[in-house]
Amino acid sequence: MAAIAYIGHLLRMNLTAVQTLGIGHLAPNRAWRMDAHTHTHHELIVVQDGQLFVEIQGETIVAAAGEALWYPARAAHREWTSPKAPVESLFLAFDWPELPSPPRLRVTDTEGRMSQLARWLYAERVADPSLSQPVAALYGQTLVAEFLRLAARPEDELVARVRSHMRRHLRDAITLDDLAQAGGMSKFHFIRRYRQRTGTTPMADLRLTRLAAARDLLLTTNLPLKDIAPRCGLRDEFHLSRLFRRQFHASPGQFRRHDYS
Repeated sequence: MAAIAYIGHLLRMNLTAVQTLGIGHLAPNRAWRMDAHTHTHHELIVVQDGQLFVEIQGETIVAAAGEALWYPARAAHREWTSPKAPVESLFLAFDWPELPSPPRLRVTDTEGRMSQLARWLYAERVADPSLSQPVAALYGQTLVAEFLRLAARPEDELVARVRSHMRRHLRDAITLDDLAQAGGMSKFHFIRRYRQRTGTTPMADLRLTRLAAARDLLLTTNLPLKDIAPRCGLRDEFHLSRLFRRQFHASPGQFRRHDYS
């Protein structure tokens, strides 16, 4: 409760003091790595695809698509990617002089808001590299606010661990046994506990995670369905379309065109 109260305090602080310094894009590169380094500013890393490994503040974090990281100013960190799933990310550099100490380092971008905000801000930078337009400042402040909002609602530890496993292995075939092992319990107890804490079964939650990833790719890329499906662990574009219609009551094409009528 103390942590949530602290994050609430941060949200009540003057977010207009957040100064956007820059927004960048890291393209997939199987050999990418960064030796230990620090910044005088804060960074938000919004993972778009692949896997990112980070050593920071005495722990190693593995982040995947659908997650965002906060690197506090002056915190040494070392980064590298998985050669099998090279990371793609958008990263925001910002100052916030009033910040007394940073919140937790990772959140789950459950509804894809941080991903979309980061893409909008990057589009603003492409249009105006100086990021001098007021909308750029607002996007940066909103990104920080969204991270804090998500940090104030931490997932149950079991659910967070299993969903992180889902996102890291989204392209792979994942079985119920795999998820139970990630949860650290027998399959019978895992199913019961997971349903109690989420209101759904682990495999149904996995399906929603795959479809949410497909939805984000439809909205933020021009990739064809035949390329999106395997990236989200779905058999083919026909399987994707069938599940997408069932979940979102629209075809992938209609969703991409914002045509839901």
